[in-house]
Amino acid sequence: MNEPKSTVVITPDDLPLYCSGPTNESWNGHPRVFLPIESNGMAECPYCGTIYKLEGEVKKHH
Repeated sequence: MNEPKSTVVITPDDLPLYCSGPTNESWNGHPRVFLPIESNGMAECPYCGTIYKLEGEVKKHH
């Protein structure tokens, strides 16, 4: 039986987005991976399956 994937809501202030495991403990996690979320507002970690949802509008830089 698969465990349900956790979902984390982030804001533009949390960017750039990275995941280092569900516990964010270096000894118990996976390698830190940066996740592109700006284009569609969602990203899934390829290591642990955590789903990230972006709430709010990302400010465009000139």
